[in-house]
Amino acid sequence: MQLLKPGFYRFDILILFCYQMCHFFSIQQIFPVFLKYTPKTACDGDYCFAMPKSNCMADIKACNKTACPDLCASATTPAAKKECVEKNSFAYYKSAAMEYHYFCDHSWWNYGPAFAQYSGVLLGNIVLGHVADKWGRRKTFIFSLLVGIPALCLSATFDSLPVFFAFRALTGVGIAGTMIVGWAFFSELVSPHQRFKLRVFSNWANARIMLTLVCLFTGEWRLSSYVSAAITCITLAVAIFVLPESHIWLKKKGRFAEAEASRRRIAAISGVEFVPQPAPELKEGELPPEPEKDVTILNVFQDPTLRRNLLVLWVMWFVIGMTAYLTDLSGGDMTKNFWIGQFLSGILLSAVRIVLGFADGSLPWMGRRFVLLGAQSLAVFFFLCVIGFLFLGQKGEWYYTAVYLGAFVFTSIVWEPCYLCASELMPTEVRATSTASCSIVGRIANIGASVIAKMKNYYEPGVHMVSVALGILNIIVAFLWLEETKNCSLEKAGTAGAKTPAATQQSSEAKSDPAEMQLLSKSAQDDSNPYKDTVVSGTGANPTNPN
Repeated sequence: MQLLKPGFYRFDILILFCYQMCHFFSIQQIFPVFLKYTPKTACDGDYCFAMPKSNCMADIKACNKTACPDLCASATTPAAKKECVEKNSFAYYKSAAMEYHYFCDHSWWNYGPAFAQYSGVLLGNIVLGHVADKWGRRKTFIFSLLVGIPALCLSATFDSLPVFFAFRALTGVGIAGTMIVGWAFFSELVSPHQRFKLRVFSNWANARIMLTLVCLFTGEWRLSSYVSAAITCITLAVAIFVLPESHIWLKKKGRFAEAEASRRRIAAISGVEFVPQPAPELKEGELPPEPEKDVTILNVFQDPTLRRNLLVLWVMWFVIGMTAYLTDLSGGDMTKNFWIGQFLSGILLSAVRIVLGFADGSLPWMGRRFVLLGAQSLAVFFFLCVIGFLFLGQKGEWYYTAVYLGAFVFTSIVWEPCYLCASELMPTEVRATSTASCSIVGRIANIGASVIAKMKNYYEPGVHMVSVALGILNIIVAFLWLEETKNCSLEKAGTAGAKTPAATQQSSEAKSDPAEMQLLSKSAQDDSNPYKDTVVSGTGANPTNPN
């Protein structure tokens, strides 16, 4: 008896699982939140103290008893003293910051692992996007994991701060590969009508919950790194031994025989009969079509409309890349209990993204502009509330946590129109190039966030003031120059004929893509086939959406 009956949904389930596990490795992007964790109190023998804003224990030993009072001074009996020391020595997680004390180093090491890792991600974005177009989605994805998994393990193996930072940077290169190539690879393999579920249900928020669970049960950063690497090996094994190369990418490169082999593999995994797709017929005297040519960013700037769209996208990506990571890196102490804050962030974001995904399909008026302007405006409002509560000294109260979570969630929602607009504003021939440039701008912003986040140790409201200023800039730019792209045709993106009639209330992605899977099987052509009467004109694959 078969556990799953034959059908393309079997392969789709595998892809949804693999893409979620791809996110699990990519979520190492926020592991610095755990790496930089420091408790609010600590003890040096029987002397307990409140952790200074610098998070450096050496500052405690250097100060006098008046400036750094003993929290257990009132405990006079041995039993009371022991209880007080145990209470103030408690830490939710043993982090790299507690072990290496890099907060005490006032050189560039003080910027922490986030700076090193995000620098590696930037390098990976620059290199691996080009590699993916040359080598293919699958090879680049596997290469990224083969770099990232060992680097993640080795970052926790050696007892050296420079080596730790070096391997976190190399881990960042692997993360870049899974973030850039992951969506392109898996979205081109999944059935077109399931691409919506791939974006909504296999998501970043779920991976955040998974990482938090790993850190909770392991209790310390080295073991968390090993367990995360071991779990990611599942994805690597499936990519190497099970998944084929993207048949869409192969066809665009003119490698039709290999594309057929890929489709045959998908049919075998699905348990259905493979139906060959004939190669494009050539008229007498006609030359074979040339493979897709590379397009540089200079080609984009030659067109005034594309130039404006790309500059708007760069602003959007810079703002969200800065504000989202500032919010994450500064949110470790949004609640008195470290774990509650991390779980609430993941659970709430996951729920909101699912609701938003369904709403996008059923509410035709909820376009990209509406989501971006609405979410960014609410994020600015909540950031202002956070600043107000900080000035009032209300940090740690439930209402502070509520508004901080609101700022975090609505800032994270802005990622969705950023990725969708990156695909829908640019023509197919320049989409990969323009999206790669947007990703690079976002990673530069991440590095900036890792530097600005240090302001929290000295003037915490200033961190969120930066988010407010950038959020207002994003609202102004989007309101003035961002075009609405919902229900546009991906094949005509960036042209006057991009928008489809609103009455259809469906994207061209659902219209144009199904032939890729329809021709895999004769069974896909019966009366139950949802694609039976669909007119097919191209692939229209969405190139990227890692979050």
